[in-house]
Amino acid sequence: MMTQHITCGKERMLGEPSMLRRLAEIDLVVLDAAVASGVAGERATRLLANRRRLAPARPAHLLLHAHSRQEEEQARGAAERLAPLVAAVHLRRLGSRSEVAREALTLHRQLWPAEDEARRKARLLLLIRRGGAGTPQFIAPFVGGAGTTCGAWTPIVAYRRGRQIWIAGTRSREEEREAEPIRGFLRGNYAQGVCPVECSFCYLRGLQGMGLKSVALNLEDVIPELDRLPRGSVVNWAELGGPVEEDPWFVDEQGRGSLVQTILDLSSARGIVSFFLTKGVYEPYLQLDGRLALVAISLNPAAISAQFEPGGALPEERLGGLAWAIDHGAFDHTIRLGPIIPVAGYRAAYHELFVQIRDILGPRLKRITVDILRFSPQMPRLLKSSLPEEQVAPLLAELEPEVVAHKYRPSAARQQRLYQWVRLLLERYGLGQVQTTPCKADPREALQFLKAGVISSMPCACHISYRLRAQLQHSPLPTL
Repeated sequence: MMTQHITCGKERMLGEPSMLRRLAEIDLVVLDAAVASGVAGERATRLLANRRRLAPARPAHLLLHAHSRQEEEQARGAAERLAPLVAAVHLRRLGSRSEVAREALTLHRQLWPAEDEARRKARLLLLIRRGGAGTPQFIAPFVGGAGTTCGAWTPIVAYRRGRQIWIAGTRSREEEREAEPIRGFLRGNYAQGVCPVECSFCYLRGLQGMGLKSVALNLEDVIPELDRLPRGSVVNWAELGGPVEEDPWFVDEQGRGSLVQTILDLSSARGIVSFFLTKGVYEPYLQLDGRLALVAISLNPAAISAQFEPGGALPEERLGGLAWAIDHGAFDHTIRLGPIIPVAGYRAAYHELFVQIRDILGPRLKRITVDILRFSPQMPRLLKSSLPEEQVAPLLAELEPEVVAHKYRPSAARQQRLYQWVRLLLERYGLGQVQTTPCKADPREALQFLKAGVISSMPCACHISYRLRAQLQHSPLPTL
């Protein structure tokens, strides 16, 4: 069995990957026949083998769907091969991949009619082919940051002319000069949907189709997109799902099969930085040395995490995983702190957290992105309809009644006090070297905070510094 080594003070804790146990909660795995064979099929096989090993008395069911005669043949072959790993295989010929989610939910209701409807989607996992039957697109510019620091204080990542949007550096300088520049970040997407941590404040809850977890298995199809990117580009693979949280699901007991590792290797070989953010743990099966890995953890005190991030790893586990990654070759790193939620006793809880940061990371930590609570306009209604009042009330109590820079936010004065408090905690616990940056703040308010000395300028969590990027552009490609 794999062992996890976490440095926490002078202690080392052993055990299976932190997030692996969440796989046992998946009742129904939905597999596209287009990725049921070859390297992609091996990934599906490892996941189903892990699921059976975790809960042998309660194996998952497998829904295999096909969309052509050729895929039907692939599905039958996969069904025969995978049947020993599951309770039953359910074969379906569907007219369109748009029917898959509905078919999966219908089957789940038939198999588990007593399941709470609010929990049903969380018990499904879709293993998909990115692109469906067409050409896959894994990487696209995030263009929704206009009016925030994400759209004003970050590098130019794309250009727009009319309805056309393209990634910066992939067309001629002349075309770029005639187009509108867009600042933000590049978003990579192979793991999508509300991740196993199931944070109550997750903005994905408010996006159509994000309630179902899906993971694309045709990762090698991203190569043409990576080949077109300028060297030194950073791709954020954690914006739309939980790739690190779900990664142990695909890894065998010898540590082979990591999807994160595949993305890292494919990207690093082309001079592209991969950004991963997790509320889980960077596991020691990862090979980071020589890779261009920008690793980050999202962090809250245990008292807040237990209430609002029920499926996440413990704070000391996340910090231990980040420390391991830094010590084993991560290219760059950061912490995304928050969102800060004033539950009872939260001040003492944050003091305890900063003691843990000091003891586990100490002078190695370079920067923290402070994530102030913010919600898109539809989120308060969604939260009230889907979560208990005792969870929703402290979240909404932090926000002003008016939308600022596309979001409900705390007042500027409240935000400045929070940034200043974080700065004081860093100084108190010997972490004065750490820079603090905002995430999707209102630029006018953020400029006030910058002048007050309570935050630093960019880069935020999704980026590396301009100096590091320039180094990559003029250095030899990594040899893996």
